[in-house]
Amino acid sequence: MTGPRNGRTAGRDVAHSHDVVRVRIDLAYDGAGFRGFARQPDQHTVQGVLETALARLTGAVTPTVCAGRTDAGVHATRQTVHLDAPRDCRLISDLTRARAALDAMCGPTVTIWSIRRVPASFDARFSATLRRYRYRLCDREAMAPLWRHDTWHIGGPPLAVDAMHAGAQSLTGEHDFSSFCRRRGDQHLIRRIDTLAVRRLRAGLVVIDLAGPAFCHQMVRSITGCLVAVGRQRRPASWTRDVLAARDRQAVGQVAPPHGLTLTGVSYAAQGR
Repeated sequence: MTGPRNGRTAGRDVAHSHDVVRVRIDLAYDGAGFRGFARQPDQHTVQGVLETALARLTGAVTPTVCAGRTDAGVHATRQTVHLDAPRDCRLISDLTRARAALDAMCGPTVTIWSIRRVPASFDARFSATLRRYRYRLCDREAMAPLWRHDTWHIGGPPLAVDAMHAGAQSLTGEHDFSSFCRRRGDQHLIRRIDTLAVRRLRAGLVVIDLAGPAFCHQMVRSITGCLVAVGRQRRPASWTRDVLAARDRQAVGQVAPPHGLTLTGVSYAAQGR
């Protein structure tokens, strides 16, 4: 499915109208059936589904901006987007009814949590101060079938969680994460991780929680793959420091699959919390 900017002829282009209202939408999605968040020609994406539904509600081409583009197979329990909608459209006239309508139009794999007006200065991407991710790992021989979409089943023996957490601490702070990121063009790969914790929530379930202002492509999945090698005791906890220092994409080894990763929230200063 493609978004309204790809071939939709009905409606007017909001970008050409000054009589608009900036709107924030908080949503969640099961990423299993999507080719990622970002709109792509002839691909089923979250943004494509959302913008198609928004075009029906607004009668306009309504491009959206998200807090962070997720890859194919990655989920979100709390993603944030903004758009500029015509002031006189159905979306603006009754936000409560619009939320329910948009939720229904997007289908069962997308949930619209809320729709609200925000100041024109609010930007879902650039106003964000913190992004939070969680990666789920199952280290039992058998895994509950309901976990199959959002948990990487790595099997036993149980991971050495304390060693993983110790190794993770070398990655907190601001660093060049070249070893952990797939570079896009000439982008710099200096990033800051504020918190990085590895915990066992219950027998068979280990979670990796990360928070920071921004993450580069495949960074969380690469960190997870690195920490799993430590948890399997194939590498010492100090290896994470060596991988970071190498600034070499080949140093990290296995990249964790996308389906275990979830964007769990985005924080904004003052107006957008």
